Amino acid sequence: MATNKRRKLDISEPPKTMSAFALRKKLLSQQTTPTPPRLTTTDDAVSTPSTPDTGVPRSRTPIKSRRDVQPTLSPEIGPNDTPKDSIRANLSTENAPAPGSTGDLAKSTSPSITDDEVLVKPLQALPVQLSNFKPTKANHQRRKDGRIVLKLSDGERLVILGSYGMRVTSGKITINGAILGNSDKVHWVDAPHCHALPVIRCSDTASLELHPNPTATDLRSLGRLSPQFRRLWNESSDEKTNANDSTFQILYTSADGPKRTMLQDLVSPPEWNREIAKFVSASNSKPCSIMVTGPKSSGKSTFGKILANRLITGQPNGSKHRAHRGVAILDFDPGQPEYCVAGQIALVFLSEPVFGPSFCHPLPGPEFRIIRSHALAAITPASDPELYLEAAMDLMTHYRNALGRYPLVINTPGWIQGTGLDLLTSLIDNLRPTEVVYMSESGPNEVVEALRESCKATGFSTLPSQASQFTSRTAAHLRSMQTMSYFHAEYRGTNTGGNLLHWNPKPLTTVPPWQVNYKGPSRGIFGVMCYDYRAPLNLLADTINGTILAVVAVESIKAFRYPTESAGFPSDATADLMDVDGNDSELQASTSSSFSRLESGIITTTPEGIPFIDTTNGTTLDPKYSHSLGLSLVRGIDVENGVIQLLTPLSADEIEDVTSKGGEIVLVSGKFDPPSWAYTEELYYRSHSEVDDGTDLDESMEDGNNGDSDVENDNIAGPTDAIPVPWIEVLHGNQKRGAGSKVWRVRRDLGRAGK
Repeated sequence: MATNKRRKLDISEPPKTMSAFALRKKLLSQQTTPTPPRLTTTDDAVSTPSTPDTGVPRSRTPIKSRRDVQPTLSPEIGPNDTPKDSIRANLSTENAPAPGSTGDLAKSTSPSITDDEVLVKPLQALPVQLSNFKPTKANHQRRKDGRIVLKLSDGERLVILGSYGMRVTSGKITINGAILGNSDKVHWVDAPHCHALPVIRCSDTASLELHPNPTATDLRSLGRLSPQFRRLWNESSDEKTNANDSTFQILYTSADGPKRTMLQDLVSPPEWNREIAKFVSASNSKPCSIMVTGPKSSGKSTFGKILANRLITGQPNGSKHRAHRGVAILDFDPGQPEYCVAGQIALVFLSEPVFGPSFCHPLPGPEFRIIRSHALAAITPASDPELYLEAAMDLMTHYRNALGRYPLVINTPGWIQGTGLDLLTSLIDNLRPTEVVYMSESGPNEVVEALRESCKATGFSTLPSQASQFTSRTAAHLRSMQTMSYFHAEYRGTNTGGNLLHWNPKPLTTVPPWQVNYKGPSRGIFGVMCYDYRAPLNLLADTINGTILAVVAVESIKAFRYPTESAGFPSDATADLMDVDGNDSELQASTSSSFSRLESGIITTTPEGIPFIDTTNGTTLDPKYSHSLGLSLVRGIDVENGVIQLLTPLSADEIEDVTSKGGEIVLVSGKFDPPSWAYTEELYYRSHSEVDDGTDLDESMEDGNNGDSDVENDNIAGPTDAIPVPWIEVLHGNQKRGAGSKVWRVRRDLGRAGK
């Protein structure tokens, strides 16, 4: 039963009210002296405690507080309590000024709580030493042609930003895992600050020459077409002086680099070095195969590149495998490939070490060549795991048949959960590598146990992940940069420096496209296929227009996986295609007639007349009888003349090599990233000379929207607004896109409980 009676509590008399300064003095004195000095407190003033006379006049003016801080009940200070904790527990949070306060807190002989917190400021990051090489007239000489001659001593290291050539004239050095000795060959290095900078190390005295890169200007000129390529190198803030600047810069400390950039050197942990030394020693007697696995951003690609460079250059002179210098690479990561464009997996042969990120070598060159590749038409194996495994097994078969005497490095995607883990275990069971390396020592435990269970007949080891790197480009940015670099790359004859690759600095709108007929008996393509999604026939032209398509060479009609009965020709017709004893003309004629008979059974025509290969049942090309040549960008479709306009770095000889053997060309559409960079090149190119670009890309790209931020759109606004550009919307000022304008993503968890 409720009652309104009040119980009288017997409590002690509350302590007298103390100001903040008085309480702080009392607490501090309790720690310094056994008997605290006597404090005289008032409502808003505190007098200093009595001290011995030192001859200095002592001010008796009370110190005024800037805040009217009213203490609450003061509990006893425990043995584990600090004075600051006790003060904070006993002070209220009122911030009103003290009445009649005329003194300044800065003049007080006793700092307040507020002053104590303000004085504790985070220290600014001090410059980090990157190079311990100290230039002198004896060890650092600059030639008139731009070369720099250096002499390194034992233990010295050198970090360089930019693009440069390197030739060792005496001694040995190491860089990115490669051991380079005295040679006439110039090794080209690309070191942008969006990646960890390679470190040149010298274990003994060595001399080397640094050469300016003649193609650096072409690559850097892509910054006029896309902000993603800006402020990556040692560019000067004044663009007019860039032509006279060197293509590289020696960094002694992090303060020597561009402003507002995070510079870091490439670090290989000791555990990595020991594991790499073990693999190199094992490969000297017998070629080994190493599969590198691990979660995303754990350093798989970095470890694989260091390992490949060491396997190429680290074989002793007395090794019987020295004559077969090279390393085979199975690049199984379609989202972040190193030696081919995104959306593909490839078998690559490296004959020389590679120094540079993927967007600096988008096409095969003197250092590597692509043996065979397959198009998944997606940046993840999740779109078609069965096709991914089939393509991986076909590439492994070609490695065993053609490159079995070389060591093999297998790079895998960072998808390690669910179906991704099943794909990894299937690859281990089918490929049977010599060693499996997992690039993480922190699990997940279920993933490690599943991989260890699959490696009963294979060695398994774990390595620490790569230290987290501060990067100004996300994975989506780097993938976009690699694709853009691929479409602008071209070969221009020979180069005295051995670097044949150049970049077209003008927009793709200035490049004449290929005119490919898709109608009539002499059409240039057999048809168009759609992976993962079948577009309606009346929307196919709009679906592929302005998108990226894979150019696939079909070697046999078996690639279409259709039964011979439904194709309309006898079953022994396909067997005749594999007869290699006949001459080329007979084989080509037989293959062409087979494709003609197959055409009536699997190809339908769109309203524009485009031949479409039926993929109703999710049919994909069989990797055993087809391979990818590269990518193409559909610039437009001329319906009246039956022509599709394609932009591609492929040469006519590559297409002719396929058709001369009776093969056909098929264009495959899928889930490639939209080439938004191609739509804005013309606008950025025009605005580069009209609008002063003062945007810091490292800050504007933090939103992670593939570089298409509102800040970047401001750079193409102005005089270029009147230029009609398809698929482009220019936003001004604080203007935002409407709701529902972003890509809609399908939810796949609707069937789960509680959803």
